[in-house]
Amino acid sequence: IGPEQGDYNQIVKGGGHGNYKNIVLAPNSVQEMCDLTMKAFELADKWRNPVVVLADGTLGQMAEPLVFPEKAIEPKNDKDWAVKGTKETMGNLITSIFNDFNDLEDFNFKLQEKYAQIEAEEVIYDEYQVEDADIVLVSFGISSRIARSAVDKSREKGLKVGLLRPITLSPFPVDRIKELSDKGVSFISVEMSNGQLLADVQFAALRKENTYLVNRMGGNLIELKQILAQIYEIAGIDEEIDTSKRSEEKASPNIID
Repeated sequence: IGPEQGDYNQIVKGGGHGNYKNIVLAPNSVQEMCDLTMKAFELADKWRNPVVVLADGTLGQMAEPLVFPEKAIEPKNDKDWAVKGTKETMGNLITSIFNDFNDLEDFNFKLQEKYAQIEAEEVIYDEYQVEDADIVLVSFGISSRIARSAVDKSREKGLKVGLLRPITLSPFPVDRIKELSDKGVSFISVEMSNGQLLADVQFAALRKENTYLVNRMGGNLIELKQILAQIYEIAGIDEEIDTSKRSEEKASPNIID
């Protein structure tokens, strides 16, 4: 089983009909697989909304230290939207059947208000060496760990490179990327897909100029040399890196970090 991130659009943009939005969480470690799965249940309960934990084949097969929380979250049973087997709560049964189009439209507008509130309250991202960066890598999941290594290697050469890792892919950290875009940074989307993340980066940055793509597909992991080659090209570093040969190593945890 190899890693891929080609289902980004399907999950983040919605895989079916209707004006709905998923909340999408993107772990990049075994610890986050645990933590974000727990958070997914919290968010689903809080917002009454589907939440997806978007992982990949490498994370799914990875063995790493894991610390479970000492205390479980106490369930709350005082929800006014719950169906409790009583006549008074029968109206809480979920239905998508509306005989009146105006009623359905009103319901959809209410959902959009909820999605706007989620965007205002639930954006999560992680930054590494971003504050003084001229080049910012944007990456999620297992790809972000290789991107972080590229930041360290670049910093050793005196290059101001940072990493912005969206932990929520939906809602996306639009405001932070726009803020960095206004500073004039160059963005490199590091992903295992055909530029699906890049499209969101460009949308948030309000520009396509100085936005770049480093990607692999088909179950192949991003290689460190690919990212470094793009960074050096943008920075004007005259150092040739041969990216023509693909690594023979399979996608396994021992080539991460």
